[in-house]
Amino acid sequence: MDQKANSEFSKSLFNDYPLLTTKLYIPQQPSYHVSREHLMEKMSKALSCKVTLVTSPPGFGKTTLVSHWLLDQQLRAAWISLDQGENDVLRFWTYVIAAIHRLYPSVGHKSLSLLQTISFSSEQMISWLMNDLFEIPDSIQLVLDDYHMIESDEIHRLVAFFVDRMPSQVHLCILSRKKPPIAVGLLRVKGQLNEIGLSDLRFSQREISAFWLRQTGVLPNEQSLKLLSDRTEGWVAGLQLAVLSHLSGQQDALHQFKGNNRYVVDYLMEEVFVHLPESIRTFLLKTSILERMNAKLCSELTGQPVEKEQLQEMEKSNLFVIPLDAEGNWYRYHHLFADFLRSKLEDKGEIITLHKMACDWFERHGYMGEAIEHALAAGAYDQACTLILIVATELLKRRELTTLHRWLLQLPAAIRERPALLIILVWTELLMGRKELMDKHIETLQKALDSPNSVETSLYVGIREDMKVATNFQSMLTGNYKLCYSLLQAMHEDDNLPDIKGLPMLFGLGMELNDGAIPFIRSYYGFNGRIKQAERYHRLYDSFINKHEFHQYPFTAYQRAAMSEICYERNRLTESLRLAEDAIRIAKRSHVIGAYVPAEIIRSRILWERDAKEEAIAIIYEAMEHLKLTHHHSSHWHGLLNAYLISCQLEIGEMEAVDHWMEISPWSRQSEIIGDQDFEILTFIRVLMAKENIHDAFSWCEQLLKKAKTSGRIMTEIEAQLFLSRIHSKMNNPHSCLLHLHQALLLGEREGYLRIFANAELEPLLHHYADVRKNKYMAEVQTEGVSLHYLQVVLTLASDKMNVDPTFNNKASSIHMLTVREQEVLQLIADGLSNKAIAEKLVLAEGTVKLHLHRIYSKLQVNGRIQAIQKANQYRLL
Repeated sequence: MDQKANSEFSKSLFNDYPLLTTKLYIPQQPSYHVSREHLMEKMSKALSCKVTLVTSPPGFGKTTLVSHWLLDQQLRAAWISLDQGENDVLRFWTYVIAAIHRLYPSVGHKSLSLLQTISFSSEQMISWLMNDLFEIPDSIQLVLDDYHMIESDEIHRLVAFFVDRMPSQVHLCILSRKKPPIAVGLLRVKGQLNEIGLSDLRFSQREISAFWLRQTGVLPNEQSLKLLSDRTEGWVAGLQLAVLSHLSGQQDALHQFKGNNRYVVDYLMEEVFVHLPESIRTFLLKTSILERMNAKLCSELTGQPVEKEQLQEMEKSNLFVIPLDAEGNWYRYHHLFADFLRSKLEDKGEIITLHKMACDWFERHGYMGEAIEHALAAGAYDQACTLILIVATELLKRRELTTLHRWLLQLPAAIRERPALLIILVWTELLMGRKELMDKHIETLQKALDSPNSVETSLYVGIREDMKVATNFQSMLTGNYKLCYSLLQAMHEDDNLPDIKGLPMLFGLGMELNDGAIPFIRSYYGFNGRIKQAERYHRLYDSFINKHEFHQYPFTAYQRAAMSEICYERNRLTESLRLAEDAIRIAKRSHVIGAYVPAEIIRSRILWERDAKEEAIAIIYEAMEHLKLTHHHSSHWHGLLNAYLISCQLEIGEMEAVDHWMEISPWSRQSEIIGDQDFEILTFIRVLMAKENIHDAFSWCEQLLKKAKTSGRIMTEIEAQLFLSRIHSKMNNPHSCLLHLHQALLLGEREGYLRIFANAELEPLLHHYADVRKNKYMAEVQTEGVSLHYLQVVLTLASDKMNVDPTFNNKASSIHMLTVREQEVLQLIADGLSNKAIAEKLVLAEGTVKLHLHRIYSKLQVNGRIQAIQKANQYRLL
């Protein structure tokens, strides 16, 4: 992708996710920094290790050490300063991707696009990120600072998963107050773990002397040096406090104090604090409630004008103020100093007032997350409620579920159980996979809505409908087909369904319902490939949409795409094509890529099987062009289209493209299946078989079959069984060949599959199977038999798949087979535009417009513009 397109794509992704860029800066070096050669040497081992762990209590210089090493060695580093908010899986990995993306703009597109789907696989997302990292040319340090803030077991598991599969040029550096709960024993045995701990970070007497000299301008005498060493135990925060105490005239402070580090910090900070000017003390106390601050925010809280230079001066004076960006706009206090200052704030009323002021400032400036944190800290629950309602939709869309859930649980039960908030809690826990309290929430919500005191406002009406959709969606995710169908039927039969503009919440969010499955019905939306159930459900869904005239909503595109795939598999191609075109039209208008891509593939497949191979491939190229125009060119959707294109190119012998795809394919350098990339892996297996690489094809197929059975994906299981049948045939294992074919046919008949068997290479195997059945060989295929009628239908499909849909009208189909671009050109000639004007409007070459016109005339069987417009009106194409 060219640099401009790359930039636009990146912008479109990160615009949907508001990043705090201050979290991605490598911290600047403090003025009191002392170079520590032995530690720099130890840090350099990170270049030959997978993981570096730097662990110690606060104030021992972890961040200073690592940032100095990176800057001194001029290393490429992706830095993330973590906080509590990064306990969201999506938020954590978005920051990781963003940090790497700053160095390598080509990294992370597919991973980020997957994070936007409603049911993404974390392992698959990391796998795609890993594939990008394999391509970067340089060594890179990924630094996770303050990792002790991460409490999520899922994130710990995924970080371990990431470490296991990191390419050699990526090195992970974790800075933490405690050992992270990640297994590192094997790394240590292999010499791949670099550990720096408390004993390494303590300052030696030589370093203490250098530190004191740099700060005070004089060397400490031997007695003072020993005292500094004994009292601080080489603790740099204690040394800094001792310097400040000395400079404030309290030279004997250390002589008067004995105790451990915790008491040292309290004592010395007190000594430093009481000798500061009152104006500075007031400033420090009032701003201590902030996790980050700038001059304008400080002015708000202190009631005094504060300039940017004042914060810079405090940082230079070593008052434990740490810059968060290169421009010197944002700062924070050292965690120890912040804790001390907050302990000095004793007036609870003042604390509440300060948090309230901070909340109002952050809200005015659009920092809603921080505004909510301060509202909760102030106990301003009504304001927190208002703010949560404002941002909940976006947080659900971005799947910042842990953060949203934490906020909701901090609210008093009486507020949290207000219907408007409780429905958000229902969706949050549903998307988090927490189903244990769902029934209780629904019951509480129902009681609140039915309360005699409740007023039937439009909001409450909408919440009632949203509750129905949430319950339906839960039943779909859990595979409870009967409940799912009955709930939809109840909604369908409701003649008083209200206007749901903006609701139900799930559909109003614009969330991507397709988790990356092609065909779409392979996933939960098609009941994991149970197409008989899926067809019954989606036929009712179609009636529901038509009855209530919901055609303009994005969810209609998903229903049409799913139904198109079902009809295709059931061998009703005319109906399938009509539904696919409907899905494409709605999806393009609603910007629903997860319905658009599957529908375009179905449309191309129907053309391909009608021997219009050139047109079929043109559809895929145009779909790829559409992804480029909508900034999805490097997303996983493009990868799915490309996998289908490779299947087509393989069939017509365009091996150069196939070989290139195999060369860059992640599975060429992996040995295990990660995530749910069934469609692409099946393409990979298909190519391996074509290249007679039977051993590798068998290995991948066995893995895929096992995974399909575990996850209950019926379509994938049938496809894997069919591939294994062909593989065993090539390996001269006829018994195993027929057993796998038998299993595929059993599943196929039970679920209603047809076109999945429409493969010429299966024909001899199916005939062999039919002979075995007829002559009653192999007891395994007799006792649990496939019906002879079904077997005959499948045989017909495999041997003559070009003429098996008697309802498919070739003349009509050629008209419906206009590509999306051709439909656009046709509309513009109907509007009276010249070839040149059409070219300018669609950003095409004039010769390309002429080529489109030639194809339009051919498909419509006309000789010019006037006849084309007449025929288009006849078939309602305009």
